[in-house]
Amino acid sequence: MPYKDIERRRACSRDSKRRSRAQLTHPLRNFRAYVCVRFPQLNVGLASFDGGFLITDRRDIQDQIGRHPEFGKFIFPLCIDMTLNSEDE
Repeated sequence: MPYKDIERRRACSRDSKRRSRAQLTHPLRNFRAYVCVRFPQLNVGLASFDGGFLITDRRDIQDQIGRHPEFGKFIFPLCIDMTLNSEDE
C-alpha cells in the first residue's frame, strides 16, 4: 500500500474495499437448483428430487449431483438470476 502519496493511498484503499465487497456473497448464491424430468423422484446420495426439482446449498450434494452418471443427460442445472434490477433497490 503506498503510504506517502495520499491520493494513491485512497485509491488503493478504495480498490481494497471494492475487492472485499465483491468477495461477500449473497446468502442465496450458495444455492443451486437442478431439474430432472425423466426421473422426478431420483435419489442422489442424501438428497432426492421432488417433482423433478432439487434445490440445495450443501456443497457435498452438489458435487454428488455433478458426478452422477445422469448429469448432463437427464439432470440439468438451472440458472438462478441473483442480479437486482434498479426497480428492486
